[in-house]
Amino acid sequence: MAGTRSTNLWLTRDAFLRRSAAGALALGTGGFAPRLVADAIASPLAGPANVHRFRSRPDIVTPMLVVRQKHAGRSAGHLFIAPNSGPGHRGPLLLDDDGQPVWFRNTRPVVTMNFRAAVYRGKPVLTWWEGKSRNGLGHGTHVVVDDSYRELMRVPAGNGRPADLHEFIITSRGTALVTAWEQSVADLSAVGGPSGGRVIGGVVQELELPSGRVLFEWRSLDHVDVAESYQPWSPRGAYDYFHVNSVELDRDGNLLVSARNTWTVYKVDRESGDVIWRLGGKKSDFQMGNGTGFAWQHDARRHGGSEYLISLFDDGASPTVQPQSKGLVLKLDQTARRATLHRRYTHYPNVLSRALGSVQVMPNSNVLVGWGTAPFITEYRSDGKVLWDAELPEGAENYRALRLPWTGRPWRKPDAVVEYMKGHHFIYASWNGATELARWRLTSKLATTFHARTGFETEIVAPYGVKTVMLTPVDAKDAPLHPGLELRV
Repeated sequence: MAGTRSTNLWLTRDAFLRRSAAGALALGTGGFAPRLVADAIASPLAGPANVHRFRSRPDIVTPMLVVRQKHAGRSAGHLFIAPNSGPGHRGPLLLDDDGQPVWFRNTRPVVTMNFRAAVYRGKPVLTWWEGKSRNGLGHGTHVVVDDSYRELMRVPAGNGRPADLHEFIITSRGTALVTAWEQSVADLSAVGGPSGGRVIGGVVQELELPSGRVLFEWRSLDHVDVAESYQPWSPRGAYDYFHVNSVELDRDGNLLVSARNTWTVYKVDRESGDVIWRLGGKKSDFQMGNGTGFAWQHDARRHGGSEYLISLFDDGASPTVQPQSKGLVLKLDQTARRATLHRRYTHYPNVLSRALGSVQVMPNSNVLVGWGTAPFITEYRSDGKVLWDAELPEGAENYRALRLPWTGRPWRKPDAVVEYMKGHHFIYASWNGATELARWRLTSKLATTFHARTGFETEIVAPYGVKTVMLTPVDAKDAPLHPGLELRV
């Protein structure tokens, strides 16, 4: 019976959807822990239809990602997102290729940004920023957990600065590149402001881990004039002229710094802090060829071997200066100082994102575009063919979308709930973050059967005539991943 349900022993839940529930028995992470549920069908699944709710984990409510297109040739790996608005709880969210949750951590009341997999001291970790965001700037901390989802560290920005939401990258030497910001006074007359106006400067830091000691700090106000900004000045609040939103370690050890409000990617000397060159903006050191212009951009990344390629997300708003957002890959000739268009990716139907967004060029040359304030995530073949396209619920915004390899082995035990309906028992089983989980093995005095994982939570109909069963999570080779849960049915 491996992998199937025998019709003379198993019933589907659909046969009982119109029947009232007599009660429920819930089992947690080990031992017997009964609880009564007044309506075994409606509770705890009542609520909006555009979120996932789970009987075995009612504390987890995630936005529903609807996969619109799915074709051969997609990259391997899980999808990493962290919606900061819309329905559902806030927190880092790991998804499979069908848009089903694999792991989630609730961070409310604060939001999460910049969720990704990394390597720290030779071991796989997950990293993200969590905190509060106002006017596009963050005030929070950086979090690192191991592959069992145990928290390893929380690292603020250095020198007492607010830890910004835009970047947290662990380098190959075990340090972290992060963004922060500062408020100062500057002459804003070049942008229509006062001679002594309040201004917000972007800050890039390299931090020692886990201590958080500052190894390097770069301040935009020391190197980039306020006059480079395209951001309209307003008398309300401090003037955010720069708005750093990504930091990339280049092959020569120097940094690529993207500034949204100057429409520029800066190459910065990691030792002196001097600007080596500017790409785009009012003072570009490169002649910008046809189709290479960008505005309010995010997520500038270096690619290529002998070719110097930079990918970025071109928002084109806000304020709106372009008809649509797009993912760009630009080729730079550093000798002739000329930028040419290498690849361009757009969405159908057209979208215009007013903020956020990301472009990831993957090892197989596929490109994943997260459309920021527009609710889409799209994977393209390098030639532009759509291989995968998904949509978040209305109102959901996501800073970056990444597809990365990840293997999670949770330190917490699996969860299971048994619900009783008109003489039959239904088991709902889940294990938050167990990426190797392929099937559930159900053992009773009658038989041993296997049930394929179906999304975050798997529904199993218990056999007749037994009082207890053993439920064990197994991998693709049916090797146990946990000793299992003894359930009363």
